[in-house]
Amino acid sequence: MVYYTEKTIREGHIMLEHLNPQLQIAVCDDETMDRQQAETLTTDIMTAEGLSCALSGFDSATALLSAIQGGAQFHILLLDVMMEGPDGMELAAALRKLGDGTAIIFISSNREMALRDYEVSAARYLAKPFRTERLREALLYCYKTFCEKKEILLPTEKGQSKLAPSGIIYVESWERGSRLQLTSGPIETSVKISELAAMLPERSFTFCHRTILVNLAFIKHLRSCEIELAGILPVSKHRVSDLKKRLLEYMQG
Repeated sequence: MVYYTEKTIREGHIMLEHLNPQLQIAVCDDETMDRQQAETLTTDIMTAEGLSCALSGFDSATALLSAIQGGAQFHILLLDVMMEGPDGMELAAALRKLGDGTAIIFISSNREMALRDYEVSAARYLAKPFRTERLREALLYCYKTFCEKKEILLPTEKGQSKLAPSGIIYVESWERGSRLQLTSGPIETSVKISELAAMLPERSFTFCHRTILVNLAFIKHLRSCEIELAGILPVSKHRVSDLKKRLLEYMQG
C-alpha cells in the first residue's frame, strides 16, 4: 500500500509503475479510518479472487487529481463523495471532462448522493459502513467490465493479429515464440509464453506445465497427471494442487 498526500505530490515525491501489469487501484478518502478500512478490505478481496493489485491511498481529491494529471494511471477509483475541498463528485466530473473513463466506485455515508452517480457514469455506489460482499461485487464488476482485456494484439505470419483471450484454448512454447491453439485453429507468434501470460486475464489462464498455459474455461476433466480439453495435455505433478484450486475458483466465479 502506498499513501500520498497533497504535500507529497506537490514536492514531487511520487512515482508509480506505469508498466506494472497489476491492477492499479486508488482509494481517496479524507477520513483516515474509513480509508484504511477500504484499503484493507480491497486488498483482502482482490487477494482472495486471485487478482494482483497495487493500492495507492490519497487523503484528498486534490491530491488524487494532481497525481493523475502528473501521469499516474489507475484502473479503479474508490472515491469518498463527501470530502473537504473538492469532493468525490467534483473530482469524478473533472476526470470525465478530461475524457478519463476510469471505473469509479463511490463510497459515502450520505445515501442521497447515490442519486447523482449517474451524472459521472459511476459503476457503483456503496454506503458506509462497508459491507464486504457489496464491495466484492463492485470490484469484480469493475474488473470484468472495464479492466479485463477483451482483445490482445500479437505479431503472426498474417501481420498484427487481434485475438480474443476467450478464444484461446491453450498456449505452448514453440521454437522461438509460442503456439496458440484457438477455437478456430492453431496460430504461431514470436511472443514468448512468459510475455503472453502477463497479457492474458489472470483469472482465466494458468500454467498446467512449465511450457503450457491453459484457459480454465476449456478444461473438461482434470486427472492426476493430465487435463482434457479439446485434446489431452500433461500436468506437472507439482502443479496439480494449484490447478485444482484455480479451477474451483474459476467455476465459483
